[in-house]
Amino acid sequence: MSEQTGRDPVGGLVVAGTGAIFGAIVVLGRSVANEVPVGSLLSIRFGTAALVLAAWLIVSRRTLRPASGEWLRLIGLGAIGYAVESAFFFLALERGTAATVTLLFYTYPVWVAVVAALSGMGLPGLLLSGSLVSALAGAGIVAGTSEGLDITGIGILFSLASAVAISVYLVAFERLVRRTPALVAAMWVAAGASVAQAAYAAASGTGALPHGWGEWGPALGMGVLTAAAFSGLLIGVQRLGALRTSIISSLEPVFAGILALVFLGEPVRGGVFLGGLLILVGAVAATVARSAREPEAGLP
Repeated sequence: MSEQTGRDPVGGLVVAGTGAIFGAIVVLGRSVANEVPVGSLLSIRFGTAALVLAAWLIVSRRTLRPASGEWLRLIGLGAIGYAVESAFFFLALERGTAATVTLLFYTYPVWVAVVAALSGMGLPGLLLSGSLVSALAGAGIVAGTSEGLDITGIGILFSLASAVAISVYLVAFERLVRRTPALVAAMWVAAGASVAQAAYAAASGTGALPHGWGEWGPALGMGVLTAAAFSGLLIGVQRLGALRTSIISSLEPVFAGILALVFLGEPVRGGVFLGGLLILVGAVAATVARSAREPEAGLP
C-alpha cells in the first residue's frame, strides 16, 4: 500500500493512546445516551472539541488555517465522513446490543483495506495482513463475550454502514490531506462534524440541550476527550497510514471494557483479556510491518 514505512513505535503508541481515549468517550456517552438526543449530543461533543483545539492552537501561537486547497476537504471529511459514521453508529445502537454493534463496526479495518485497494493504493503485505486478522479476531472475541448478541436487520445495515463510513473517512484523509498539521486538521474536521449534527438535529426536530451538570458534564467531557482523540487518530494516519491506524485503533473496545469496570462497575469477562491480547499482537505487528511498496535499500 502507499503508506509510509510502518516501523514507527511513536506513531503506534499515539494511536494506542487514542484507542484508550475513545474508550473513555464510550463510557461517558453511556451515561447520557438516553437523556440527550443523539444529534444534539454529538453536535456538542464535536463543537467542544473544535473549540478546545482552536484554543490550544491560539495559545501555542500556531496557525488555525489549513494548507492551501485542503480547507474544504477537511470540512467535508467532518461533515460527511465522521458525522455520518457517528450517526449510523448510534442508529445501530438503537436497534441492537452494544456488543453486536461493536462486533460489526470493528470489521472496519477490512473495509479500510478494501477501500484503499479500490482507490489504487495497493494490497497490504503478509505481516500487515496477519496483523489485520489478529486484530479482527480479538475485537470479535471482546465484543462477543461482553454480553448477548442481538440486533435487527436494519441494525446490521447501520453497523456496517458506520464501518464503511469510517473506512472511507480514514482513506480519504490519507489521500487528500497531506500538508495540514494534524491538530489543525482535527479542529476543522470536528467543526464540520458539529455543524452537520446540529443541522440534522434542527431538521429532524430532535434538538435539545442537556439539563444540569449531570448531563452537561459528560457531554463537555466527551468533547475535550474528542479533541485529543481526533488529534491522535489523524497523527496516526499521517505517520502510519489508514490501515495500520485502523488496526491499532481496535484496542478501543478493550479499553472501554476496562474503563467500564472501573467507573461503571460492569464485569469484565475473560474474553476481554484474550481478545485484547490478540489485538495487541496485531497492533504491534502493524506498527513494525513494512509497507508492501517500500523501496529496496540503496535504490533512489
